[in-house]
Amino acid sequence: MTKHNAVASGLIVAMFLSSSPEIQAQLKVLDGDEVSLGRIYQTGEKVGKTIYVLNTGDERITITGVRTSCGCTAAVASDSVVDPGKQTQITVKFNPFGYMGEITKYIYISTSNPNQQLLTVKLTGYVAYALQPTPTTVTFPQMNTGSIDSSSVTLSNTSNEIINITKVEIPDSEITFRLEKAELRPGDYTDLHLYLRINTARNISGFVRILSTSKLQPVLQVRVFAGGYILK
Repeated sequence: MTKHNAVASGLIVAMFLSSSPEIQAQLKVLDGDEVSLGRIYQTGEKVGKTIYVLNTGDERITITGVRTSCGCTAAVASDSVVDPGKQTQITVKFNPFGYMGEITKYIYISTSNPNQQLLTVKLTGYVAYALQPTPTTVTFPQMNTGSIDSSSVTLSNTSNEIINITKVEIPDSEITFRLEKAELRPGDYTDLHLYLRINTARNISGFVRILSTSKLQPVLQVRVFAGGYILK
């Protein structure tokens, strides 16, 4: 290639780059695109978090959809249209039931911006128990109506505080219970015995709610399922 041709080629490339639109992400998650829920305790309630998204560009952006990577997480935008220099809120609700330890979920924000059609936010946290149940779900096997079956849940105090169990709420009138002891010192445990007697062929699905004096986890839920009954 001659020197003249090389110069000409360089000018063409420079003109092409200068005339191409700059690709720039206009929506920005304030405080970063990885959001931590921190340490979450099983309280029977969903955990909320608000994410703030700012339009850093010069044109209006429409949020066309918000979805999550899991049914345990819900996310909703307060405004679907974000003007330049303005921000919107993404309200996130996470249900920790059934989780233990580190969790990672994702929020996907779809936009009208061709240069940033999808904005992804990583949601992290750690799900813990102050009053830990073993197992977390009680399933009664198939049984004849009129018969009695039982199951037990061990409740362990994994915190540094003394926990007193103040109330046990049962989801069905045909389930009764017996609690070995109500006061648990750190590292201590007790057994919650559940007794089921079915008088009609039907399914039972609900939660045993265990109320306590724990500041970290005042309410604990244990799922109970029973079904597949045979008429005696």
